[in-house]
Amino acid sequence: MTRIKTSKGYLEYKNHLLNFGSKVLNPEKMLENLHILSLYLAKIDINWGPAFGTLIGIVRNEEFQPWKPVFDIYILKEDEECFKDILWLLLEADFEVVRYERRGRYYLVRNGEYIKVFVLTKVCSDVRHTGSSDFIHEKYIQNTVKWYFKGIQLNVPAEVDEYLEFQYGKDWTTPKQTVIYSNNLFVRYRYWMKTWIQDHLPDDLYYKWILNHRKKDFKKFKMQCVKAGIPLPLNVQLASMQPRKYRKVMTVGVYDLLHKGHVELYRRAKGLGDYLIVAAQDGDFILKYKPTAQVMNSTEDRKYMIKAIRYVDEVITYTDVDKIVQEVDFDVFVTGPDQIHAGFQRAIQWCEEHGKEHIVLGRTDGISSSELKAKIAAKTKK
Repeated sequence: MTRIKTSKGYLEYKNHLLNFGSKVLNPEKMLENLHILSLYLAKIDINWGPAFGTLIGIVRNEEFQPWKPVFDIYILKEDEECFKDILWLLLEADFEVVRYERRGRYYLVRNGEYIKVFVLTKVCSDVRHTGSSDFIHEKYIQNTVKWYFKGIQLNVPAEVDEYLEFQYGKDWTTPKQTVIYSNNLFVRYRYWMKTWIQDHLPDDLYYKWILNHRKKDFKKFKMQCVKAGIPLPLNVQLASMQPRKYRKVMTVGVYDLLHKGHVELYRRAKGLGDYLIVAAQDGDFILKYKPTAQVMNSTEDRKYMIKAIRYVDEVITYTDVDKIVQEVDFDVFVTGPDQIHAGFQRAIQWCEEHGKEHIVLGRTDGISSSELKAKIAAKTKK
């Protein structure tokens, strides 16, 4: 038995060597699976939707592709920890986890029908990686519309025609089978052996192997971008594929009045790696440049409360955000959608130039520090 680490403990499963041969999915059974999966994913409100050939079939024909053995979906790396927690509930709904790959891929099965989950990881501010040979521009993931497919609400790129033409060429509207699984026993055995070896490689060798292949794929992607006139940041580093035993994540903020939104931020940030560093801004520095700022708790009190949260491994103090990113050893820099002032822009640019991932995590709906302070002030007046 192998296992997946979740916030609820280790989920044990048997890792299968899958090869689908001549199998094609059963539309009725798959639709039932998707209805159940969509209900559970709605509970955690994450960005997910159809991917690759599955997306083409839905957009082009409003149907499952007739030759596909699996249904492909994507989730975002920053939502992976939430997704892993939902796996426990899916097990109760008769789903099974039958395969997990370190590059960011899950295989679920129910009633003999498979769903493949791709985890999309940022390689720079504008591009995500699928864990396979494909790279996707961030705008196609973040700028989505709701698409109703047989009663199920899915996220698809708002500019879906543009995306599919970029990814597959102008003839994407013509039905064409591109992935074929062989029934030949020798071919399948060779595939199983290759997969088994990859599964058992130590991390340093596995990620070096991944990095070597993805560099070649990224060169092709850059050529596509040049041909399409789409600019890319210079010197993009495929940081998420760099071999490293422990992946360190850092996020920064004031964190004066701790609330559910902060805890959710730390939980999701921790899901992006193995070790979470939270940097709390120095109170004296804040007041020096913003004398009217209303910071209710001292720097040490804020750090004490942050450290008590189980997702946090280390708490430090910082003054300027563009300086702290150069002083701390980390792999992933996490910011919020409102952390966009000049200091953050310099910090983000430094990260992109030095092979550090930068990921923006959205706010938790319904709560913020300013709203909390306003509520406290309103109640105090009564």
